Amino acid sequence: MGAAKKKDYHHGALRQALIAAAVEAIAREGVDALNLRKLAARAGVSPGAPYHHFANREELLRAIAEAGFETFEAALISERDAAPNDASARLEALGRAYVRFAMTHPGHFRVMFHGAAQEAGPTQPGLRAFHLLRDAVVDCQLARAAPAGDPAPLVLTAWAAMHGLATLWADGALPFEGLEPEHMTPEVGRMIARMFAALAREA
Repeated sequence: MGAAKKKDYHHGALRQALIAAAVEAIAREGVDALNLRKLAARAGVSPGAPYHHFANREELLRAIAEAGFETFEAALISERDAAPNDASARLEALGRAYVRFAMTHPGHFRVMFHGAAQEAGPTQPGLRAFHLLRDAVVDCQLARAAPAGDPAPLVLTAWAAMHGLATLWADGALPFEGLEPEHMTPEVGRMIARMFAALAREA
């Protein structure tokens, strides 16, 4: 590959251009393939230019994760608020939004839960996104659409189901044998809500 033509960026534009190029590369090749020198070549800047904005690879990943969680939080809220004012329906909506985000933002999604981006602890947008799920589960409990008691096991169950399908898609393990994510996405949240309601009835 020939040398990239040098591009003129003002300070903020280069930072955003590097993040955008990194997200695109990660969506194609995965997090482990990200390299700041190669990223600079993609953006058409000198090899040292990224270091004016990110001290190292981990700092870049952290910036991508934070931006991803902000978009993720907005997607969750939008889908939840568009659902009927019913606790189970809103939990279903979060399940749909979770998987759809992974389908439409695979580069961000791969970074958001990657260990290198989480070393400094969860981001504030990430914590807010988690609280949206927790609050939805607690609302189901209050509506007797989920078992009473400690919500943590229910939150973990819902999160594992949503994240599991999203990760299978992002990692290229789907679709096969009729498991296309476009068809399965609405079912994940629905099955979680029905399972919680069934457990509440048994209790």
